[in-house]
Amino acid sequence: MSRPIVLIADDDERVRESLGRFARDCGFDTLLAEDGVVALSICRDTVPDIIVTDIHMPRLGGPGLVKMLRSMDSTADQPIMVVTADESRASKLQLLESGADDFIIKPVDPDEFRARLVAQARRSNLASNIRLVKAERDDAMKKLKERTRELERLTFGLIEALEHANTMNDTDTGFHIRRVSEYSRLLAVRMGCDDEFVENVYRYASLHDVGKVGIPDSILKKPGKLTKEEFDEMKGHTLIGAELIRAAGLPVTAINIPLAHHEKWDGSGYPRGLSGDAIPLEARIVAIADVYDALRSKRCYKDAFSPEKTLSILKSDSGTHFDPKLVELTVEAFEEFEAILAEYCDEEPAMDVDQAWG
Repeated sequence: MSRPIVLIADDDERVRESLGRFARDCGFDTLLAEDGVVALSICRDTVPDIIVTDIHMPRLGGPGLVKMLRSMDSTADQPIMVVTADESRASKLQLLESGADDFIIKPVDPDEFRARLVAQARRSNLASNIRLVKAERDDAMKKLKERTRELERLTFGLIEALEHANTMNDTDTGFHIRRVSEYSRLLAVRMGCDDEFVENVYRYASLHDVGKVGIPDSILKKPGKLTKEEFDEMKGHTLIGAELIRAAGLPVTAINIPLAHHEKWDGSGYPRGLSGDAIPLEARIVAIADVYDALRSKRCYKDAFSPEKTLSILKSDSGTHFDPKLVELTVEAFEEFEAILAEYCDEEPAMDVDQAWG
C-alpha cells in the first residue's frame, strides 16, 4: 500500500526540511516547494494527500496558493494546513474562510505537527473515498443513461415493427395512424395531462388496432357488412393487441390503448363492458381520435363526412359512446383537428376496417 504524500511549501529551506522530516518520521512521503508557484506546478503532476503551506512566500504566498488550489478540480477537496506565526482569532478565521482546513502556529511543535498530519490524512482518505464513490456513481449513471437510450431505441424499433405489421395486414393507411396519434396528443394536452402521459399517448396511439394482425383476412378485408359471428371474432383484436403489447414488455399505457379503445362511456362497448372513468383515459382519448378520423376520411363505401356532421355525431354520442369532457375538448379544438387532417391527408381513400365503429 502506498504511503500518503504531503506537499510542503515554505520559502525557508530549514523550516521546509524540518517539516519534511517530521512528516517522514510518521509515515508520509514528502514533496517540497520553495513557494506557491512551484507548489502549483507539482500539484498539476501529482495530487498530494495533504498540502502544508507558509503564509508569506515570494511570487505566490499561502492565501493565493490556497485560493488557486481550491479552484482546481484535482485539489478542490484536499486538506490544506497553513503554517502561521499569527495566533489572533481574526487571522485564524480568515485562514479558514479562505479555504484552509487547519493551521499550526510557529514555531512548529513536532508532535503537534505529526498529530495534525495524521488527523488530516484520515480526512484525506475520506475525501478520496468520497471521490471514488462519486466517480463510481457517475459511471453507473452514465451506463444507466446509455442503457435507457438503448431500451428507447429498441422500444421505438418494436413500435415501428408493430405499426408496419398493422398496416401490412390492414387497409387503414399510415396517415390514418399518424393522424390518430396527433389527435390523441392534442386531446391529452387539452385535458391537462402531464408531459410523460402526453408523450406515451402520442407514442402508443398508433398501436390501437395492432391486434388485427391476428384476425383472418376473410373477416378483416370482407367488403360487405360483417355477420354477428364475424363481428364477435373481430372484437378479439382488442385482446390480441393487448397481449402482443404486454408480451413486448411495453408499459400499461400501451396495453390499455388496444385493449380498451372500443369500450364505451355507457358500458356498452367491448371487450370488458367498462364504463365511465373505469375506462383508462388513454383509451378514451384514442377512441374519439380514431372515430373522428374515420368520420372525416373518405372510404370506399362513403365520402368523408363534413366537419359539421362529424361534430354533430360526436355530440350526439357524448355520454353514451364518448367521454363528455373529451367531446367538449374535441369541439373546442376543432380547428386544430382539421389542421392535422390537412397536414396528413390520404393520397388514396382507405377502407374502414371495423365496418362499424359505433
